[in-house]
Amino acid sequence: MALNYQGGSFARRGDYNYVTTMDLHDPEYDSELTEAFGNQMLTGMLQMIGAEKAVSSLEYNHFEEERIYPKIKATTAGAAAGVGVAFTIDAAGTLAIPENASPYGGNVSSNITVPRVGELILIKPTTGTVSADNYIRAIVTAVVPGAPSTFSATPLDATESIPAIAAATEIVIYGNAHGEGSGQPGARQTRVTKKTNNLQIFKGTYEVTSTERDMLSYVDFKGTDGKSGKMYYLKGEADEYKNFMSQKELNLLLGEKLSNNAVSNAYATAGNPIALTEGLIPSILSGGNTSAYNAGTGWDKQDAEELVKTIDKQKGAKNNLLAAGMSLSLGIDNTLADYKSGGSIVYGNYTFDQDASVNFQFDKFKVGEYTFSKKTFETFNDLQSLGADGYGFTNEAMVIPMDQTRDAGSGEKTNFLRLCYLANPQTGERNRRSEIIDNFAIDGKDTYSVFYKDSCGLETFAMNKFAYIKQG
Repeated sequence: MALNYQGGSFARRGDYNYVTTMDLHDPEYDSELTEAFGNQMLTGMLQMIGAEKAVSSLEYNHFEEERIYPKIKATTAGAAAGVGVAFTIDAAGTLAIPENASPYGGNVSSNITVPRVGELILIKPTTGTVSADNYIRAIVTAVVPGAPSTFSATPLDATESIPAIAAATEIVIYGNAHGEGSGQPGARQTRVTKKTNNLQIFKGTYEVTSTERDMLSYVDFKGTDGKSGKMYYLKGEADEYKNFMSQKELNLLLGEKLSNNAVSNAYATAGNPIALTEGLIPSILSGGNTSAYNAGTGWDKQDAEELVKTIDKQKGAKNNLLAAGMSLSLGIDNTLADYKSGGSIVYGNYTFDQDASVNFQFDKFKVGEYTFSKKTFETFNDLQSLGADGYGFTNEAMVIPMDQTRDAGSGEKTNFLRLCYLANPQTGERNRRSEIIDNFAIDGKDTYSVFYKDSCGLETFAMNKFAYIKQG
């Protein structure tokens, strides 16, 4: 068979355009991958936690003491000067305690109350300015447990009268007094509260064909172990690991316990019962303090003072981390700059033939003996998660106590946040797994899979010391 006609060389100068038609140029590729968005792993939450504890149960608990010193909340019709009155204790101040708890059986209960006969109480006036010179002091003369419970009190000064209190108000107990030769007052008990949270199972998967696994690429990719190579699967595996860790991070921040039986029953019916852990933000909102500020004026000095007053009443920590979204962080910087007398820059003091710089950032501020170390919490501003369009986290912040307490039993220092993880009770080894599976050896599928799995959850302590700042 004759070959097709080929005319050989022809009149044409050699230029880039001509050589490109034959795809002869050796392309130039930079072997280093540009990480345009940085590491992209959301790790701020786990870094703040620090403390960890191994557990061997899906549910973990601890106990926290309630307030020890008592306080009354009650109403009264009032009476004339020097005359005793009857108070009706608000439902929140009356407790029904079971007397026939296991192993005794039955369901008998008794009502208990806060005040005791002989205690001295401080009643605030219902009109005018409340100050040190117009409180009414009275002595409790009788207590009748019930539902509701009542007690009687008489003014110590015959010229003073106990005012009518229509809406239940708080009354302070400031002491007690008893006559010579009298008996002892009734006993008083203090309760503790059981705090419970759950482990949650987190999983991740990456899959690559055996063909692509052995292909070389132009770019060096980093694997989960930090080693580099010219195989794309290293990046794919590392990306899935980062996503796995970031989802765990966000869950420990935002997670809510599952209370929808329809969802729980569906998983249980499928043979896969599910439990969810409660994250830090829901824990603060349900058991901590809040500071709502005006979006127009921003979180200012007055808001800071009100927050300090609140956490001081709650026996807050003197040293706190304020983990803020970017917008709120910048707003606090501006507020502090406005309040800083004289400003930070005096023009004319710089020698402009030398480098000069101005720091508009405040890393720490102090209000009423409470110190707040401000840190921009990057997760609140991340475009792919909490910084997504329309979400308000960039204008919010968490106030986390940084003081340490000591365990009453062991004397060991304890933190207010702790990561609990499932571990083998005999070896103490954490039940966190990462497996590479050759699927061809199992079902003939020509792929490799990487599986990630972890069982962990958040444990929070003394939420009365935490606060959440938000627009309101």
